[in-house]
Amino acid sequence: MPKHEIIEPLSSLWWIGIVTCFIVISFIILLLKNKSIEFKEKTNKYFAYFAILVYLTTNVYTIIIGDWTVQDFLPLHLCNISYFICILVLLNKKKWMYEWTLLLALPSALNAIMTPELIWGSSKWHIFEYYFMHGSLILVPLYLMFVMNYKLRLLSWWKTFLRAQIVVVIVFLLNLILGTNYMFLLSKPLVNNPLILGDWPFYILSVQLIGLLHIIVIYKLSPKHI
Repeated sequence: MPKHEIIEPLSSLWWIGIVTCFIVISFIILLLKNKSIEFKEKTNKYFAYFAILVYLTTNVYTIIIGDWTVQDFLPLHLCNISYFICILVLLNKKKWMYEWTLLLALPSALNAIMTPELIWGSSKWHIFEYYFMHGSLILVPLYLMFVMNYKLRLLSWWKTFLRAQIVVVIVFLLNLILGTNYMFLLSKPLVNNPLILGDWPFYILSVQLIGLLHIIVIYKLSPKHI
């Protein structure tokens, strides 16, 4: 079982991870902004396939070194679920998936990058995978907004929040069945996150309320269909 490790805020690795993510994200968006539709569509597919390859490589590598466990490596954390939605929206262009990536995945990834906890191990590959995954959760919705000109549907904020609640209930029940702690629904993460307030189960309510606030703010600031 991999040991959960925290990247200390303001450490050199913390700064390298944040700065690298935002430089790469900005570069990709600026590079693709004025490309043809055909080029963008090919880029969507190639990035989605590469993201799948990164996920599979992580699991194969972890199995080989003997660290893979049901408790840690099922794709049931919110960022893992959002990662697959990011992959799928690049391939099928579903509107609800774009809304999930922008309203839910984006703020979740920003929070994870600011307070990183390496739940899959701290090898060089796992550090790369952590920042690639969470960087992708930031890149994809911003790319779809600024490069592909996607827009939110009216009142999509509450539908996205409702979908998230359905996922929370399903993952909570799976945690009880499997004896796991996905989405940290049965105990708090190790990282000292100022947004996680109180003990169980009260911190879950605080996270939900803060998450809803993030969703509403991003919805208000984002382009929408009239």
